[in-house]
Amino acid sequence: MEDSDSKKFKILLVDDDVDFRDMLSEILTKAGYKVTTSVDGVDGSFKYSNETFDLLITDIKMPKKDGIKFVQFIQTDEVQKKMKLGSAFKPLPIIFVSASVHDYQIEIELLGNIDVFSKPFKTSEVLDKVNRLLDKKPAIETSGTLIFKKGSVIFREGDQSSELYFVKEGTLNVFKKAKNGIEIKVSTVGQGEMIGEMGVLLKKPRTANVLAATDCVLINIPREKINAVFESQPKWFKVLLETVTARLEDTTDNLAEERSKKG
Repeated sequence: MEDSDSKKFKILLVDDDVDFRDMLSEILTKAGYKVTTSVDGVDGSFKYSNETFDLLITDIKMPKKDGIKFVQFIQTDEVQKKMKLGSAFKPLPIIFVSASVHDYQIEIELLGNIDVFSKPFKTSEVLDKVNRLLDKKPAIETSGTLIFKKGSVIFREGDQSSELYFVKEGTLNVFKKAKNGIEIKVSTVGQGEMIGEMGVLLKKPRTANVLAATDCVLINIPREKINAVFESQPKWFKVLLETVTARLEDTTDNLAEERSKKG
């Protein structure tokens, strides 16, 4: 008999956002799951009817058939299956991942036993929930992946510095408030760079506001796991050194420029 650790669980992932769908599919696949993707509730209903899945992850707001109607379709089908199989029937675990969760609170409550994650979220938390729902032991995680939509705040000046971020995808803008209260963009951080390193290394509050200039995928590295992560990912340590060096060079150049103006 196949145990829960050796079985390759099948997940149906339904979302009309191709970038998000591909990103989450890749994460779940790397975690050892077999993932089937779908673009909307109609396509999802077809695949659900023709295959057997262990878990459903679906968006809510989608064209043709939204996530609420899709799940209602599944629950209606499951009622019929339960009548045939009786106590041997096991309902399909369902997770909503959506930026529209708050708009559908009543509908979600009426659906019953549904897990919900509001975008943006930590994919490490979703993976933990998937592992628990499928009774699968997770791999050791040293960092988490965060998804931010364009315009989202990554952190603000004065926030506690408990983690630094590696930019896997997207672009961030760094803003600093001037003495006159006006917020000025001081730099842009892109793919392959790090942000938030100084506060973490110096154990001091954040010194700037950082916002997502585009949709972003960030890997957060908690202070207490930095050594373990850098041992397993030496290239990130190189990125950190390059980032710190570049910031120090910028600071030196800015100081020289300010003094030349005063001189």
